[in-house]
Amino acid sequence: MIKLYGWWSTNPQKVRMALEELSLAYDYQEIDLGRGRHRAAEYRAIHPRGKVPALQIDDCLLWESGAALMYLATREGRLWPSDRAAVAQATNLLFFESSAFQESAGVHFFNRCILPSIGKEGDQGRVEKAQRALAPHLVLLNEQLGQQDFLLGDLTVVDLAFAPWLPWLDLQEYPKIVSWRQRLMARPSWQACGIRSPQD
Repeated sequence: MIKLYGWWSTNPQKVRMALEELSLAYDYQEIDLGRGRHRAAEYRAIHPRGKVPALQIDDCLLWESGAALMYLATREGRLWPSDRAAVAQATNLLFFESSAFQESAGVHFFNRCILPSIGKEGDQGRVEKAQRALAPHLVLLNEQLGQQDFLLGDLTVVDLAFAPWLPWLDLQEYPKIVSWRQRLMARPSWQACGIRSPQD
């Protein structure tokens, strides 16, 4: 049995969306971050950093969302390119999401989703600063999309890595990313995961 430990926050939802896209049966274990369940000793034995997600599969344990996405795609031979050059680009984009994009996108998510969910007001100044830092990353994605529906033409786990961040970002200047976001949010896998957006 595949087991996913997660919460409604962004990184677990990437992996959950991939499981749904791949039609893989899995046991979803909710780790309530608000109640500090991620700090419990039994969960720290699963995830050494006490974060989510963690994915147990094939007697393996993956506790980085990008690693879990790549493992699932290559395991199933789906949602991952086969051409060598496209594999290189997919890997670049997947690492780019975790090493650069996520930092600024996370500021938007924290101030526009996390804080309001606990009755606190977000810091608009921090959001604006993060938006400036995010701008060159959005230009890169906009150019990568070109006239394609998804980052590499067909849907891959790379799209899913970015997906949960997109509803919380200011994208008015990037119409291709807006269309990409709409395509991702319309997918049954998005609905199955209950990924949050400002309209919820």
